[in-house]
Amino acid sequence: MTKVKPWCWQVAANGNGPDWLLLAHVTPDSVAALKQELVNTSLDGYSQCADTPYTLMDSTNADAYLGNLTGKDPRNIWVYNLVEIQGDLIKIESGYGGRGDVNNQVETDFLLHLFALPNITLQSWQVLAGGEGYDYVVSAAGTDTGSFRAYLSPD
Repeated sequence: MTKVKPWCWQVAANGNGPDWLLLAHVTPDSVAALKQELVNTSLDGYSQCADTPYTLMDSTNADAYLGNLTGKDPRNIWVYNLVEIQGDLIKIESGYGGRGDVNNQVETDFLLHLFALPNITLQSWQVLAGGEGYDYVVSAAGTDTGSFRAYLSPD
């Protein structure tokens, strides 16, 4: 398989942030297939923290995140990677740039896997950076899998 750039390559290269987001919408007729795909999905280095929305947190922060969700042990998590899927929206979030290249590649591979499935059609995507007092700005965007793959293509 050809090596691709991670989904957040441009915001990292430009020093944007501190937080990075990828928002991807699939077509409404893809939602059932996406939901079915998640039944047996796991990502290396991530723990599932919720079913609705389907939420994966990097394993380093999973216990703290669950403590926040339940209110039992609330605390701030600054550096993290989160994957959240609800309905037609796939959101990947990296707080303060996330936990690094390994997590970024796992997320990118997951997205490419989803968008290669025949019953899942990517409708739009955008990569944003901002947070901590900075407005979120769109760094890259597109309307289909082809534009997403082109964005990830090595130089």
